[in-house]
Amino acid sequence: MIQGCTNAKVEHTSDNSPISLVTAQESFVAGQVIVLKFQAAKTKGPLLMITNALGTSIIEPILNEGGIEFHIPNQFTQKAGMCNWQLVRNGKIERSGKLHIHPDTVDIRNIETYLGPRSITAGDMDFTMLVVAPTDRYDNTLIDGTPVTVKQQFEGRIAEENIQINNLMAWTNIGARQKSGRILATASVDNSYSKELTTMVYPANATDFTIDYQRDHSYADGNQTISFLTSNITDQYGNKVSDGTLVTFMVENGAGGLLQTTGTTIDGVAKAKLLHPSQKDTWSITAFITGAAKSSSIAVDFESAVTDYLVFYDNDERSITVGPIKSFMGQQIPDGLDIQTSIYNAQNVLLETKHTTSKHGFGEFFLSPDYFLKGKYRIEVETAGINQSQTLEIQ
Repeated sequence: MIQGCTNAKVEHTSDNSPISLVTAQESFVAGQVIVLKFQAAKTKGPLLMITNALGTSIIEPILNEGGIEFHIPNQFTQKAGMCNWQLVRNGKIERSGKLHIHPDTVDIRNIETYLGPRSITAGDMDFTMLVVAPTDRYDNTLIDGTPVTVKQQFEGRIAEENIQINNLMAWTNIGARQKSGRILATASVDNSYSKELTTMVYPANATDFTIDYQRDHSYADGNQTISFLTSNITDQYGNKVSDGTLVTFMVENGAGGLLQTTGTTIDGVAKAKLLHPSQKDTWSITAFITGAAKSSSIAVDFESAVTDYLVFYDNDERSITVGPIKSFMGQQIPDGLDIQTSIYNAQNVLLETKHTTSKHGFGEFFLSPDYFLKGKYRIEVETAGINQSQTLEIQ
């Protein structure tokens, strides 16, 4: 007996019964439940393929009386925009369509606001920009034309402006004021409000100003200080310049030498100090704010604090003593006054120039026997702008 076996034959049948769309609605609000219903004689085989900006998904049908229905997942219904669907059966597209999902303008949960720059300059030229991007509870941007109310506050006055969303956002320029201060800005859509944002209006460039000086006395004692101060420095709109603005005071003395001191503004005024000169002099002072403004020049005269002094030579000690050097009230000159002595030989040739500073009203120089041999010499002493010449003989 011979037996054999073969595979059973499978009969392929195709379901070509028509499928019709029952759901007529094409426009929905984000988050709304979306169910696509179809009428079909046979309910096996069809699948729904949906595509939006997030991607593509395949949905299995749910049977109902007289047809099938597809429940669109939340991740698709909550995304505003176009959602395409295709009903596929046996690898063929039976039906297709589009779902228009709009942002939920009733439940606006978030208003993103951006303001910049956060500091602008007083006047009519500078501005800051406010950008508003409101979204619904699913983070969908609102449609073009949605009205946005922008409010700005400056020094107690509130201004309101209505703008519209265009290409996902709304924006407006907020101009600077002629007065320095703080501008507050906020935006709202219906009953939803953004956070408060701030930009500072700082003074514009400084304008020219005047300077003055203060001192305890007018004597050139090299000890006391003279203070320089500016007038209130303002911009062209009358705003005091920002605290910390650097002011440079340039001083030219009677010999053409330049001195410099600096100060920074506090409440619009800058101050700086310098020591008095150690000899009679006249100063010309001008102040600058680099690249912005300058002052007019002023002149300051200093009288001689020292009118005379004595010079002694001690042959035994081989030393030259200068002093006592007395100041304008007969007091000792402050320590540190520069004293210079130039020594010449009998042929009037300069041999050496020595320097020292005063201490307790005196200065002293030593003449080394290794260098200054016996003979006649001439010395010239200079201190506090006063010169004295004397002849001495080293024995």
